[in-house]
Amino acid sequence: MSDYLNDLRTFWNDFAQEYEAIQQESSFPIAEELRDFLIQEKILPCRTFLDLAGGSGRYLSILQNDVKKYDLVDISEEMLKLAAEKAGEHVQLINQAQEIFLNQNKQHYELVFSAMNPALQTKENLLALCQASTDWCLLLRVIKDEDQLFSPYEEKNPYLLLNQRYQTFLKELRIPYRTKRFAYTKYERISREFFQEYFATDFSPAELAQITENTFNATQQKNNQQLLVFELIYFRVPKTYNEHGF
Repeated sequence: MSDYLNDLRTFWNDFAQEYEAIQQESSFPIAEELRDFLIQEKILPCRTFLDLAGGSGRYLSILQNDVKKYDLVDISEEMLKLAAEKAGEHVQLINQAQEIFLNQNKQHYELVFSAMNPALQTKENLLALCQASTDWCLLLRVIKDEDQLFSPYEEKNPYLLLNQRYQTFLKELRIPYRTKRFAYTKYERISREFFQEYFATDFSPAELAQITENTFNATQQKNNQQLLVFELIYFRVPKTYNEHGF
C-alpha cells in the first residue's frame, strides 16, 4: 500500500469513533427514505450489492434487509469494526482501499452503491465503479448543507459539487441517468456566546463584533434553520460496457 493510502487509512481509523457518533446523532432519515425509493423504483430487492467506501455502515443496517449478498468495502479497520455490529450473516466486510479492490476484484454485482465517497473524484474512478456492476449504479451525496446563521460566513465545501462532476462524466460517456433529491430541515436555538466562540479564530475581534451584531441585533439567542439536501444519481450500466469494458 502506498504512503498516501496508509495515511488515509490512519486518518479514518483515528476518526472512526467520532464519525460514528456524528452519524448516530443525525436525525435525518435518509437511509430509510432511500430504501423506500429504491423499492418503489424496483431497484431493490436485489441479489448482490456492493457498498463501496461504506464506512461504519450508515446504510448497511437498512439496505441489507433487501439484499441476499451484501459486500461492504472500506479502507479503515476501525470503521469495519463498527459496521460489523450492524451486519447480518449475509454481509461480508472487506478491508481494502477502493482503488485496489476495484482493480483486483473479479466479482460483479447487480447493484453498486457509494454514498459520500471522498475517493470518487475522477472519470477513471467512476468507470472502475461502473465496471463492477452488471446492472445498477447509485451515487449519493449531500449537494446542499447550509443554515441561516453560520453559512454566510463560511467557505463553501467543494465536495458539495461532486455530483455535478459525476453528471458531466456520465454525459461524456453517453450514459443516461436520473436523479432524486431528499431534503431535510432542522431548527435549533443558537446563543450569541456560542456564535462568537465558533468564529473566534476566523475573524478579528472588531470584525466578529460587527458580524455578531448584524446577526443577533439586540437578542441573546436566535433560531437557526439548517437545510440539508441529498441527491441520488442512479443509472443502469449499458450492457455493451459489461460485455466489452470501457
